[in-house]
Amino acid sequence: MGYEEDSDIEEGLEYSMKVDAKGARGEGIGRIGNFVIFVKNAKTRIGNVYKVKVTKIHRTFAYAELKDSKQQFIGNGSLVDFG
Repeated sequence: MGYEEDSDIEEGLEYSMKVDAKGARGEGIGRIGNFVIFVKNAKTRIGNVYKVKVTKIHRTFAYAELKDSKQQFIGNGSLVDFG
């Protein structure tokens, strides 16, 4: 069970988040309120805003998954609109 007491975010909800950095494993890193958010397995670009769904909350950080289904990256790094 995640840490939700007095938090700015809740597990299972979707939020818009700007990606401020990339992690060593390719995850997008941003902030929602006071929480650092790691978007796992996401090919995101720094500076772009994405819709994410929070999957696990810890005391000062959380994990999320990318929910933007209309745009996806393909193998060569191009952003393609499927909507």
